[in-house]
Amino acid sequence: MIVWRSFGASVIGPGHVAAGLPNQDAWVSFHHAWGDGIVVSDGLGSRPFSDFGSRAACLAAARAAHSCGGKPDLNRSMLSDRITRKWISLITPLTPRDCAATCLFAFRLNDGVVHMGMLGDGLVAVVRGNGTVASLSDDKSEGFSNMTDALSPDVTAKHWRWLSMPEADCQSIVLCTDGVSDDLSDVTGFVKEFCEAHRCLSSVSAARRAREALQKWPTPKHSDDMTIACLFREKVADE
Repeated sequence: MIVWRSFGASVIGPGHVAAGLPNQDAWVSFHHAWGDGIVVSDGLGSRPFSDFGSRAACLAAARAAHSCGGKPDLNRSMLSDRITRKWISLITPLTPRDCAATCLFAFRLNDGVVHMGMLGDGLVAVVRGNGTVASLSDDKSEGFSNMTDALSPDVTAKHWRWLSMPEADCQSIVLCTDGVSDDLSDVTGFVKEFCEAHRCLSSVSAARRAREALQKWPTPKHSDDMTIACLFREKVADE
């Protein structure tokens, strides 16, 4: 029997602690009969309600997954449109500009496929059954490194980066905000080592170890909020 489980951790950056600001990252996971998934979001630091926007983004994506689950005609436009509309509904009466946030997700919706999407910066990575790693990440080689796409009424499927693959090929999936991804010089090595170190632990123990790792992050002068979430596919014996 195949089961999916998840864990995650989020820590506030020293810069926000010093300024008396809240953690502007958020994450959520879900496990239901209709599907499993994880979502990560990073509120744009220049916006006054970005912490609220990131929490709303996670909830909106999870609700969109629920509404799309089981649909034989599920497509990227449908999914991205529902995430945006549900996010706008959740932040009302605040304005989208004041709540701008990124959105990264990985969903298994009982259609045999894992759907992964990324709006803005950060990292989406999946370890396949053969040990190779596929990923989505933001390209900051062009333009300003502090500019990123975020949820807004103008966002369409073309603004997202997408990755889909058969769920049988997905062993582990990692999502993280740019507070983590920007410091990675070897994405493949980090993702494989992180998954290997945590996949045999209980969700509670894995979350505790992940939080400790983020709190002891080795990058000097690191100041950004940091969030990571993982989704694992496991085969367990039938009872």
